[in-house]
Amino acid sequence: MVTEIELGAELEKARIAYIKPTDSEEAHRLGLLPQNVELPGGTKLYVLHAFDGSVLGFTDAYDTAYGAAVQNELTPVSLH
Repeated sequence: MVTEIELGAELEKARIAYIKPTDSEEAHRLGLLPQNVELPGGTKLYVLHAFDGSVLGFTDAYDTAYGAAVQNELTPVSLH
């Protein structure tokens, strides 16, 4: 059985990052947008997260998030 620490070390070595589509409410919760800023209805952001869940960045286009991951030598995976 693999421990959580061992799994974290393996993910860090693999340089995995994940891309998660996020709405305005979630963006506010994550502190990505100031509370007084609202996105138009239906707008999605794509948040690039490190393997540990920390936010690396965000954009309004999946392709841009994917490109940022690759450019920084990360292996991007999608999270729905």
